[in-house]
Amino acid sequence: MSEATTFPRVQQLQIGYAPLEDRILLRLTLVSEGGCNAWVPRAVAGPLVERLNAALKRSHPAAETAPADDTVMALEHIAARSQLAGAADAVSDDLAEASRTAQAAGPVTPWTTHLVSEARVEAGDEGGLRIGLLGHRLTAEGLARGEAEAVAGLMLERAQAHELLRMVTEQAEQAGWALEGLRVWPRWLARKI
Repeated sequence: MSEATTFPRVQQLQIGYAPLEDRILLRLTLVSEGGCNAWVPRAVAGPLVERLNAALKRSHPAAETAPADDTVMALEHIAARSQLAGAADAVSDDLAEASRTAQAAGPVTPWTTHLVSEARVEAGDEGGLRIGLLGHRLTAEGLARGEAEAVAGLMLERAQAHELLRMVTEQAEQAGWALEGLRVWPRWLARKI
């Protein structure tokens, strides 16, 4: 991120919705070791969707003077989904090997839990995106007070950013969150070509 904050880098992400919490849960395995459970409330999910959409449209190769058109974004989204589907088998083999290696390595660093209060999104290298999550640690005693701390950082290629946007909007829709009223909701996600 352009600010001086250093974010622990994410290696793997899993996403789900917890109805009891009314929050999206990101299970983030970190590159260093260990990981964190990052709870994303509705108040952060909406701006995250807006920022991802805006950053993808602004950083598209066809967006020289203005953000890319919805049709262009819908076509890129379809191509991204196809690209990721083709790579899924290789990734699952890599993850299985990484899991075996980690089990052989010994004790695992405990995971932390955070309530995400801010998501920063900016264009990265070669059209990718950088996402920084900030929040407050949740402990047995409750929510840690004070300044938000760096929770995790994701460096995503464009196809991965499309997938993250799809997953977050899908979870928000399953939760019944009415985020479609946002200023820059990615209507192109559901667009039929």
